[in-house]
Amino acid sequence: MDLTPYLDLFVAEARDHLGAACELAGSLGEGEARDAALAQLFRHVHSIKGMAASMGFAAMSALAHDAESLMDRLRQTRAVPEPGTERVLRDALACLERMVDRAERKDAVDDAERAALQDGLRRLLGGHPARAGAAPLDPGGSAGPARAAAGPESSGCFKIAVIVRRDRSFPAVRAAIVIGKLARLGKLVRIDPPMAALRTGRFDGRLAVTIAAHLPARALAARVSAVEEIETFTMVPVEAPRSRDASAPVTASLRVRSDRLDALLEDVLELMSSLGRIDAAGREIETTRRLARRAYDALVEMRLVPFEVASQRLSREADALSRRLGKGAAVEVEGQEVKLDRSLLERIIDPLLHMVRNAVDHGIESAETRKAARKPAVGRVRIRVARLASRLSITVEDDGRGLDPRRLKQTAIERGLLTPAEAVRLADPAALSLITLPGFTTAEETTEVSGRGVGMDVVKTTVEALGGRLRIESRPGRGTRLELSLPATVALVQTYVVRAAGMSFAVPLASLGRMASMDDHSTTWRDGRRYWNVGAEEIPVWALRDVLRLHGPAEGRGGMVLIGEAASGATVGIEVEEIVGRREVVVRPLPPPVSGLAGYSGAAVLDDGGIVLVLDPANLPLD
Repeated sequence: MDLTPYLDLFVAEARDHLGAACELAGSLGEGEARDAALAQLFRHVHSIKGMAASMGFAAMSALAHDAESLMDRLRQTRAVPEPGTERVLRDALACLERMVDRAERKDAVDDAERAALQDGLRRLLGGHPARAGAAPLDPGGSAGPARAAAGPESSGCFKIAVIVRRDRSFPAVRAAIVIGKLARLGKLVRIDPPMAALRTGRFDGRLAVTIAAHLPARALAARVSAVEEIETFTMVPVEAPRSRDASAPVTASLRVRSDRLDALLEDVLELMSSLGRIDAAGREIETTRRLARRAYDALVEMRLVPFEVASQRLSREADALSRRLGKGAAVEVEGQEVKLDRSLLERIIDPLLHMVRNAVDHGIESAETRKAARKPAVGRVRIRVARLASRLSITVEDDGRGLDPRRLKQTAIERGLLTPAEAVRLADPAALSLITLPGFTTAEETTEVSGRGVGMDVVKTTVEALGGRLRIESRPGRGTRLELSLPATVALVQTYVVRAAGMSFAVPLASLGRMASMDDHSTTWRDGRRYWNVGAEEIPVWALRDVLRLHGPAEGRGGMVLIGEAASGATVGIEVEEIVGRREVVVRPLPPPVSGLAGYSGAAVLDDGGIVLVLDPANLPLD
């Protein structure tokens, strides 16, 4: 199969992972900071390996596999690295970068140094030094010759490993405060975890900052110890890494045809000219609106790509993996025509690959096992893509062995992730989320496909960083269903603006079945719940002010009920105090940590300049 349509996407993703990996490899550090850096470095190389394998770049995948095997050994044993370990890892990453460059040029991907680097990695795995005369690691993890620690009065570059106070709430916010105070003491060279990870809310209290300080070591240590939000810290001198500034933003690039840009430029120029004439002639307003809409539609169209671009790659990966494992697996894709923002697709393709690999490797049984269970010999992996208002839903479902909550709990206990008492209290549906814990795996041996416990961790981290949610459903013996619910990057949505307790909200029309006055039909109470009677149908009704715990005064002309479908599939009613009217709004996703709040899909600015939250009725926290 011709892989050319996917090459640009592969190159862009691989370079993002390699850029982050090279920065991390330059400062593995010591102690807790080193463990955190290894875990992140491992995830990046693991992703590169999977992407290279899916593109058929066997040499690149093999080199990445040996590199992650070494990192896995260091991560699991926490052993002191052999001299030269970091240099070999950095050489391996440099080789992977060269191989990606060759792939982009459509040259032969293999590199002349690849075989020797793999030999070095394997010798280190066997406990032997990679090469004679390799320089030992210095305290900061640089690959240069070891040097004596700087004296107490020397200034320069330092790595500060911090534990944020654990007796305070909002640790990620306090970590941001720590970073702000350290920035006053010098130039921040590297932050681990990066600020983007802190914004996701997933922060365990450990922070490592590399700083080019303005102060001598003793004075710097005194200033750091005076930061109230820091519980404990260690500080070691390091070589200044050669990397981009910690605060430099990472941006995605798009290739756009020049004729589309020319047409858009003409529209925008005409729009600007029309805006200048609005005060002189009121009739220009309609022209302005039409041109603005045309410019918006053109910009959106430039960024949209059909899911088919990714589905072919996912299908090919599942087919190749099933043949390698000696299994039969057929992939069905629904919604290939659904279009989504290319930047969003680039960020979710790696999680989707993990999900498909898991479905084939962990989910689908062998043909013999399936026949014994009275299943078709060929397993099925179904991928569904759907768009609802301002959200995107992607589901990967298999008809394999499913997940056993009891086995998941036992594995978590064996790996020290749960205590027996915690496992007893953990409900079976919640136990399914154990597969997203870092290091969790039920595989009995490590292969190039699985067994390291990083796949679903990558999925959950990426989805939450995008302001999305991951849902896991499974039935032992019947299969597993994974759903990603993601906000669109920017969406123009038809909504109704409603009010409750003195506050305005927008509700997408696409999420509503119908609406009416509460007075149009009778209501009854049963078991503490109100029901709206529509003929023979009884629809449970929740007041929006109660669901969102709003305390403002009631207002409006009377109760109105919005009828829609909950996540469970049941029909429900949401009572509001007033429906203001219909509005077309631009919905923007909420930033972390508020993106994790259930029942909201984004925010929008109304015509009068007011800001409203956009509700996601299917996921409101109804009790």
